[in-house]
Amino acid sequence: MLASWVWGLVTLFFLIGIKKYRPAKSTLPVLLMAWSSVLFLVSLVLYSDRLTFDSGGLSWEPMLLATAAFLFCLPLYSRYRQLVLLQKKNKKQSKARAC
Repeated sequence: MLASWVWGLVTLFFLIGIKKYRPAKSTLPVLLMAWSSVLFLVSLVLYSDRLTFDSGGLSWEPMLLATAAFLFCLPLYSRYRQLVLLQKKNKKQSKARAC
């Protein structure tokens, strides 16, 4: 039960932060990856805590949702990193040509 509340609060704070600070669209993949990583880690810790210390039923839904969010954001982030590295490589090549 606690994991779903924490999952919801992390998501709520993320959305409030996006609304309040209005980050550049170029940094949005990084923010999505950070959000999904935090959700995944919090859900993993709470799931393992419940698995270890509570003999009752396991709440696996938040862990499944966090895993899905992480796996959704991972290809977006990897594509973003490829573009950034390609831009840096092109920038270095253009500086080398100018000299």
